[in-house]
Amino acid sequence: MLDKYREAGKIASKVRNEAAKKATAGMKVVDLVDWIESEIKSTGAGLSFPCNISINQIAAHYTAVPNDDTLLCNGDIVKIDLGAEVDGYISDTAVTVIIEGDNADPYDEDGKPLNMPGRLDDGNPVVTDDELEERYNILDASATALENVISIVKDGVTLNDIGKEVETTMQDMGYNPITNLAGHSLEQYNLHAGLSIPNYPDGNTTQLKEGDHVAIEPFATNGAGIVSDLPQYAIYSYIKSKPQRQPLSNQLLKNIRNNYSQFNFAGRHLLNDKFDERKLNRALRPLISSGCVYPFAVLKDKNDGMVAQTEHTIIVEKEGCEVTTL
Repeated sequence: MLDKYREAGKIASKVRNEAAKKATAGMKVVDLVDWIESEIKSTGAGLSFPCNISINQIAAHYTAVPNDDTLLCNGDIVKIDLGAEVDGYISDTAVTVIIEGDNADPYDEDGKPLNMPGRLDDGNPVVTDDELEERYNILDASATALENVISIVKDGVTLNDIGKEVETTMQDMGYNPITNLAGHSLEQYNLHAGLSIPNYPDGNTTQLKEGDHVAIEPFATNGAGIVSDLPQYAIYSYIKSKPQRQPLSNQLLKNIRNNYSQFNFAGRHLLNDKFDERKLNRALRPLISSGCVYPFAVLKDKNDGMVAQTEHTIIVEKEGCEVTTL
């Protein structure tokens, strides 16, 4: 079991590091996530969830949607959140990068503005030097908080201790943790296995124990420190099977049950010869309304603050911890 957790961590770490170098201005988000997911699968591992690429104010749950034209732009603060699974044993890791390079033309070959559904600001925004410095500082607050937490994790540390370390680190650096996003425990075939690892001191005296597997992910922001839902979905989870009136919905549900019942999936994963974007959306809506499929809303900082995320998967030890995703 431990060897499989370590293998999943090693795979995710390698792909994460390469993806951080690969993400440049002018690149389409869909091209980046396709590359990341293909690299994970090429090792023989599976995806523990769709790769998230969350830009600027977006904190989590954004991945490329079908026919996504979202472009990375110079100065964007981008969260790359990915995971691998080996026989159901999971790694979960994230890095934040500040995008560099020359911006692409925000228009297609016919002069039509590109649709950018993952952004709150269409086109190529101009990021000032002061704004850029601020974004690097937010990134540093998230990364430093994770380092500090890892230094205190061992058998017996409380969840409140972890949350306090995150909050104190970030506030000392002038930023806020996002309090309604948290890390989580991991089990075989279970990405969120019960424990919630807070990013602020919530008073929870539950102790981590030797052998626990957890993902710790401090989110830092210069905004409200609370995320709210956007009215868009890119990632889904299978809940149950139930007969549908539409034959297309029954076909789609069968595919989801057979191929995505254990881990979350993206809408783009369901595209095939039978389901183009239009048919997919038509077939998916009844599955959501009937409770067969759960849609995860894209999350952004409530005050449109910039957001950074850093994450590692760790195994709790008697006198410390092992980081599987270094």
